[in-house]
Amino acid sequence: MQPRYLTLSASGSSPWQLAPWQATPQQMSFAILSTGGSSWSIDVCLEDPLGVYPSPVSSAPTAFTILTGSSNTMFSLGSSVTSPVNSPIAGFRLNLNAPSSAGARVTLVSMAAGIG
Repeated sequence: MQPRYLTLSASGSSPWQLAPWQATPQQMSFAILSTGGSSWSIDVCLEDPLGVYPSPVSSAPTAFTILTGSSNTMFSLGSSVTSPVNSPIAGFRLNLNAPSSAGARVTLVSMAAGIG
């Protein structure tokens, strides 16, 4: 699967991104590229973020924060960093909690094994 890039330059959340839940085993890596000092977090969900298979509990996915930070980093799903979430996940998104300055950007790069 080709890399996916999500960039935020103002406080808020990116749209949910569908994870390749059909891949066995699900293998995903993520990198955060930051201009420095911005507070960010990454959420995952187990419910279908597109709503094709709607949750009987909620109309929106329930977000679980797996990582927070304020500098560049790289990790993979299932590493000790994301514990207790090992895999699979249905979706993920980037949150920019507090930009370090006006126009400061944070980019989430995701890669998954498989075809897509």
